[in-house]
Amino acid sequence: MTRRLKFSLTSLLLAAVGTTLLAGDFLMPRWLCRGGEWDGPVTDHFDGVFFYNAEPSTLYKSSNLLQWLSERHQKGDYPTVQQNTHQPQLAPSVDCQDWEVTMVNHSTMLIRTAGLNILTDPVWSDYTSPVQGFGPRRCRPAGIAWNALPEIDICLISHDHYDHYDTDTLRQLAKEHNPLFIVPLGLGSLLQYHCGAHTRIIEADWWETVQHGELRITLTPAKHWSNRYRKVYTRNRSLWCGFYLTSPAGPAIYFAGDSAKSDCFRQIRQRLGAPDVALIPIGAYKPDWIRNGHISPAEAVEAFQHLQPRQAIACHFGTWQLANEGYQETLDDLTSALRKADIPQWQFIAPENGQTLRGKCDAAHTERD
Repeated sequence: MTRRLKFSLTSLLLAAVGTTLLAGDFLMPRWLCRGGEWDGPVTDHFDGVFFYNAEPSTLYKSSNLLQWLSERHQKGDYPTVQQNTHQPQLAPSVDCQDWEVTMVNHSTMLIRTAGLNILTDPVWSDYTSPVQGFGPRRCRPAGIAWNALPEIDICLISHDHYDHYDTDTLRQLAKEHNPLFIVPLGLGSLLQYHCGAHTRIIEADWWETVQHGELRITLTPAKHWSNRYRKVYTRNRSLWCGFYLTSPAGPAIYFAGDSAKSDCFRQIRQRLGAPDVALIPIGAYKPDWIRNGHISPAEAVEAFQHLQPRQAIACHFGTWQLANEGYQETLDDLTSALRKADIPQWQFIAPENGQTLRGKCDAAHTERD
């Protein structure tokens, strides 16, 4: 083979590889890593194209990812568990002043109140990734087997990240349960793309309320971000949020979704009242820069102090290792923070997958309008 022929073949190969990469880079955010988008008026957290946090925030950079990959040897231990210690103990029905929360995994919680079954950020897949087989892998089973779920009435989705928005689970949920999906602005188009045009969806902004029977669901601010691909132009095209649930005679339940340390927790209590139950994230906080979008256990305890719930339940930990802290390290850090704040440990529980917690609301809080 002549030198000229070798050069030509190499050039063709490089051109083919380059074309494939460029084509993939063009197609990925429109297909496999597609995100939502919103067309609406400018607000104090939307500039007409992109959403942004009301408080100053620092976005993740490519250098952060490279830094994190270089520090993977510093990861704490996240043991793989084949069977959960706890099995869900679901009551026949939950209404009036009662509430029930079962930890499924990570930020997937089964909330039961006002006679309704509500799922948050449902993920039953093994990998939190656009492609199964790649990315963070499940370390322990879901706390409720898919076929053991009660009929789901409402699904709350806080934002579009893969550990909160799982396309396979959402398709199956829409097909088998047909719940009402309540999502922040911009996620409706993505959900329709994955689940079909007939999917029941309500999009809302921060502080807007959706009424479903007697249940009022208010979308609350969070300090976070959205993106399903690495491009700047795909970032923050849909909103992120938490949810605050109330009913006339029932408990107030707050699900924070994902958030960095923020004044929003204080604002939520001021505007909506102290919840009976607060589901607060505690995981994915090491190294420090990752807290641009997450809170540590110590910061979760600060959020607890701002919210002043009767009962807090930890989430966003325990199933996928998304940062460098270990499983037991997360629990120990929470215990230490509670002790330092002089808060009894029973008041902020970190449940295992499958663990069911229940209680009754404070009669003084039954009407917050």
